[in-house]
Amino acid sequence: MTNDAQNGIAASARRIGGVAVLAVRAALRTRTVGALLALLAVCVLVLPGAVKGDGTPEGELHILLTYTLGFAFGILCLATLWAACALFAAEIDSARMQLSAVKPVRAAEFWAGKWLALLALNAAALLAVYTGVYAQVRWRMHRDGWETVEQPVSRYVAHPLLPSPREEARETLDELLARNELPKGYSERTILRALEEKAPEKYTEIPPGRQQAWRFRLSRPLRAGEAVTVRLRFETEYNTRAQVTGICRLGCVETARAVEVPLDDFTLKEIEFAVDARAFGQAPDAGLRTFELSFEHTGDAKHAPGLLLRFRKDVALLTPGGSFWMNLLRAAAVHGSVLA
Repeated sequence: MTNDAQNGIAASARRIGGVAVLAVRAALRTRTVGALLALLAVCVLVLPGAVKGDGTPEGELHILLTYTLGFAFGILCLATLWAACALFAAEIDSARMQLSAVKPVRAAEFWAGKWLALLALNAAALLAVYTGVYAQVRWRMHRDGWETVEQPVSRYVAHPLLPSPREEARETLDELLARNELPKGYSERTILRALEEKAPEKYTEIPPGRQQAWRFRLSRPLRAGEAVTVRLRFETEYNTRAQVTGICRLGCVETARAVEVPLDDFTLKEIEFAVDARAFGQAPDAGLRTFELSFEHTGDAKHAPGLLLRFRKDVALLTPGGSFWMNLLRAAAVHGSVLA
């Protein structure tokens, strides 16, 4: 790269930086930034206390993270859109954009500088929000004894190996064609597209006396000393709590060992239990990756309700995925990327 090119890039960077600094200073001189920070402070400090959870550490942590980060991110999205429109409207109205363009500051440099200013303001706001959330979680852990009862963790989620939504839609369409039950007035392509879109939300019933099995392939192998958690979420006919009786069997393909867990619980539409990897025998050096899960509904055929599950969403194996704090940092990076 020649000296002229390097000097040109450096000059362009200085102009972009100058525009960004001026835009940030202009924003800080207004009351808008202060009002935004006050609103975010209400979300972080007041909202978690106003919304009550179920009293468990998991429920309280869910409320703290979901509502606090969700509302704060929504406010930042609206504020970013409003600030971007107001920023350029003010420049055009005061004719400063035309003056900047003849200094000379290229249009692309002007836009890049304004974008960097918004990016810096959003980064500062996100830093304040996530710092407040982190401090609250640490304080609640200390105050409520979570350090000895329930440490927040980050987990990988593995869903069962199933046909693709398109393959499942094609199979359903073929069944409708064989029974001559296609809806009238719609083309096969339209019906296929509708079936494909609804595939993730498709419910399958497991009635009393029936058994259902799934196969999983973990993205990260399970090591000795770690635990794999089985999670089944379901609906019932009347969408209420139900007495669930059955047998869950989790087997590892690599070691040909399985663990059976009897269930007899009055549960609120969720079953979750953990199995230590050592229960599957001696793990190979590469770890354990392939598992088979089966559930047999042993409830009374006359009185027990059938369980309705969306296999693509409601059936999962959870494995250790690093620290909770690194997951919080990744969430901040995702929010920052969306705002950018």
